[in-house]
Order: sequence, then C-alpha cells, then structure tokens
Amino acid sequence: MDHPFAFPLVALQEFAATIGLFVNLIAAIFAFECTILFVKNDKKWFKTLRRALIFEAIWFILLIPTGVHHLVGAVLPLFYTNVYVGLSYFLQALLIVPTFIILSYNLKKPQNHASIRKWISITAPLFVLAFWFKYLFLWIDTLSPLGPRQATLMSTVGAANSMLTLLIAGVVTSVVCLAFYRKKKVNKWLLSAALILFGSYFIIYDLVSIWVPVYYSFLYLTDFWMIVLPILGIAVLKLKSFGVNTANHQEIW
Repeated sequence: MDHPFAFPLVALQEFAATIGLFVNLIAAIFAFECTILFVKNDKKWFKTLRRALIFEAIWFILLIPTGVHHLVGAVLPLFYTNVYVGLSYFLQALLIVPTFIILSYNLKKPQNHASIRKWISITAPLFVLAFWFKYLFLWIDTLSPLGPRQATLMSTVGAANSMLTLLIAGVVTSVVCLAFYRKKKVNKWLLSAALILFGSYFIIYDLVSIWVPVYYSFLYLTDFWMIVLPILGIAVLKLKSFGVNTANHQEIW
C-alpha cells in the first residue's frame, strides 16, 4: 500500500463490509419472520417486510465504499482494483436502494393498492437487473480475460450463463410485473419461469466452478442462497391461485 489513499480506502471498505454483514443478517431475520407471518395470514407481515427492505437497502448502501475503492483505485492505480467491479457495486446501490426505500415507505399504508402495485412492479425487475450487472461485470473483469484459446465447453456454458440467464430472468420478471401493475391476471407460468431462471444462474455457476477453477475461486462472492428460488418457482406452478392480503384482507394481486 505505497499510495497514501490506499489504506483509508481499504479500511473504509472493510469497515463498511463488516457492518454490512450484521445488517444483512438482521434483514434476513426480518424476512424470515415476515414469511412466517404471511403464512399465518397475520397482517403484521407488512410491517416486518418494511423493516427487511430498509435493512437490505442499508446493506447495499454499505457496498458503496467498495465501489469507491475500486473506481478510485483503478484511476490511481492501486493493486487489486478494477473499474468493472466498482461500477458493479454502484449500479447495485443505484438500482436497489431507492426502490427498496420507496416500496418500504408505501407499505406503511397497505390500503394504498395502486402505489404498492406500482413500486413492486418497478422494484422487482430492477432488482434482477442489478444482479445481472453484478455478475456480468464480474465475468468481464475476471473470467472473460481467459480468452477463446482457453475456452472449454464448461467455460463457454459459464460465459453464456453470465451474459444471458439473469438478463432473460429480468425480461420475464418485467412482463410479469407489467401484468401485475395493469391488474391483469398474473401468469403463474411466467412467474415460475422468472424464479427458476433467477435461481438457475447460481446453480449453473456452481456446476461450472467444478470444472473451471477460476469460477470456483470467486464462488464466495455469489449469492448462493438464491439456489432455492427454483423450488419456489416449482411451488408456484402447483398453486391454483395466489394473492397477497393487505391489512384489510383484500387482494392486491
């Protein structure tokens, strides 16, 4: 760390990341509680969901120092920094934080169906898009430099997965949310497809990492928990109908 800016940038990044781990854990606890309340048809689930969204928004805010470190480090330059990684963290915060906060605010009034519909329809596609940017830039930064000469069948599968899977999931999510916003019947097949595609990215990544060592070296950076989404997607297909109840037990689907 010969550059005078190196230590404060790294220290700020690590401090924010450490705090972020606890914030993310709290968000997960609230999300789990929200799920239990929702299953029990307890109207308090709206309040708990609001808390989960706020803490998750804080988690993404705490990623910004990492983005600053990589962007500034790429200019100075510093070791182990990359402009694509910096942009990834900034785009995650830009696309997720405002929508999570606004959606959380609107959930204060569950009877305001139109506003909740609107912000769910905006938040969901942008959330998927943020993750597409994250993993696309990760691939551009660390995996694409391998080049075609070192390409194998599994590395080609990994490349296609990084470029297309989450992008297609985002498009399908947008179609589902558009129908939801327009108060049309939500196509459960499309909703299921969006969930399965989202989760499948991580399953494919994990499988590719078995044969491509460089993928394995970045496995700890993946959102591994999302591999459960295909299970949720399959469960959606088995439902005859589904909806979300507000505090007044009216449906907003």
